[in-house]
Amino acid sequence: MRKWRSSVAQRSDIVVIGGGIIGLAVARRLSLSGSAVTVLERHRIGRGASWAAAGMLAPHCEFDEPDPYFVLCRTGLERYADFIETLREETGCPIDYNSTGVVFPALSDRGQARLETRYERHLRDGVSVDRLSVREARRLEPNLTNGIRMALRYPDDHQVENRDVVTALAQSVLKSGGVIREGVSARKILLDGHRVAGVDTTEGTWKTQTVVNAMGCRARYLDGIAPAWRVPVRPVRGQILALRGGAAPPFHHTIYTSGVYMVPRSDGRLIIGATVEEAGFRDEVTLGGVMQLFRDALELAPGLKTWALDSTWSGLRPVARDGWPVLGATGTPGLFAATGHGRNGILLAPLTGDLLAEAILHDRVPSVMRPFLPGRFYPARTGETNDERDR
Repeated sequence: MRKWRSSVAQRSDIVVIGGGIIGLAVARRLSLSGSAVTVLERHRIGRGASWAAAGMLAPHCEFDEPDPYFVLCRTGLERYADFIETLREETGCPIDYNSTGVVFPALSDRGQARLETRYERHLRDGVSVDRLSVREARRLEPNLTNGIRMALRYPDDHQVENRDVVTALAQSVLKSGGVIREGVSARKILLDGHRVAGVDTTEGTWKTQTVVNAMGCRARYLDGIAPAWRVPVRPVRGQILALRGGAAPPFHHTIYTSGVYMVPRSDGRLIIGATVEEAGFRDEVTLGGVMQLFRDALELAPGLKTWALDSTWSGLRPVARDGWPVLGATGTPGLFAATGHGRNGILLAPLTGDLLAEAILHDRVPSVMRPFLPGRFYPARTGETNDERDR
C-alpha cells in the first residue's frame, strides 16, 4: 500500500470518500463526465464488503412485493448487462457474468405454500418466473436433494464476479483521469460557513466543494458535520464460504432460499452465503456461522459433503435505520450520501453512479431515487415527509 504526504492542500472538483464498489462507481461516472475526482480509501480499494459479496443480481427472488426498493433494484438489474459490456470495453478487464438465472426451491409444505403464493403474485405483477415440479427442478439441477417439494425459476436474475467488477471499476476511474489514494482516512469535513470547503485527512487537506460519503458501514462516523445530519447506517455482518470439488461447479443456476444461497463460479468454486448478524464491527469468521452455512447447504444438496472447503471470509454490509439505501444530497450543502445498500451493493453500484451524477452535476433527482434521499431521516429540517418513501 503506497503512503504519501503533502504539506500543500490538494484540490479536486469532487472527493469521494470510500473506495468500495459504490464509491468507485460514483467516481467513474463523475470522471467520465469530465470532473476532476479523487477517491480516498482508508485501506485497499474494494477490499471491504465489495470483495466479500457473492455478486448476486437477484431482485426478483429476493423481494416479495414491488415496493420502491424493488423498483430501484430492478432498474439496476436492467442496466447491468450493458454496464458490464461497457466496462469491459473501457478497461480490457475480464468480468465473469452469468445470466443463467436463479432457482428457488421449497423444502417443506410451508415453504411450498409460500412459493405458490409468491408465484401467483409475481405472475400478476409481470415478473418473469417459471413454476417447476420436483422432476423439472432436478432435471435442471440434478444435485438438488430429492426432498424438495417444488421450485421457482427466475430467468432474469443473474450473478457477477464482484471482484472482477471492483478491479475493472478502479481501472476505469484511473483511465478517465480520476485519482485513487489508498491508505488515506478522511478525518472530517471542512466547512466554509455551512457549506463543504474540503476534507481533512491523515495525509493532508483536500480543497473541494463537493464530497460524496461512500464510506459504507462507517458512513455515520464522518466528522465535521452536525450530528443531526449524519447518515444512520450500521454494520451487519455476513459470513461466506467457498467449496471446491472439481473443474465444474455442481450447479448451473444460482440456488437461492430465504436462508442460504449457492452461487456457482466459472472457476469451479461454489460460493455459499450468507449469515445476517448484528455483530458491530467484528469482521470475522466464526465456527457457528460456518456450521450454519454448512447445515443449510447440505439440506439442499447432500452431495456437497464430499467437497473440499476452499476458503471462508466475512464482510460488513452497510444497513440504514430503515433498511433502504441512502442516496443524494444531505443537509450539509455540498455533501452527498451513497451508502446503506445492504446486500444489494453490487447490484446497485452502476445505478447509484448514474443517480449521484444526476444529483451532483445537474441538481436533478430522478423519480426512482426520491424515496431514498437522506432527508427522510430529518423531515423537520428539509420539509420532506415519511410519506415520500411510499411514492
